Amino acid sequence: MHRSWLRTKVNESRTRVTNKVTEQAKRAKALVPMQREGEADACIVCGRAMRPTNTVRGDGRVCSPACARQWAKGLS
Repeated sequence: MHRSWLRTKVNESRTRVTNKVTEQAKRAKALVPMQREGEADACIVCGRAMRPTNTVRGDGRVCSPACARQWAKGLS
């Protein structure tokens, strides 16, 4: 077994894993609902307007720990 052959196999494996992770990340990103321009998020418990963020958008946001507790009580 040559070292260059082994390095080639390792690099192929890394590339394959990287591609799969990238593909799964794209799928996960596609599942997140996009917010329309001009539309503000609101707390699902009290309806208070939420600050815009670059990472979290869409339904299911709460504005405070108190609202989160109240929402969790409603689930049970």
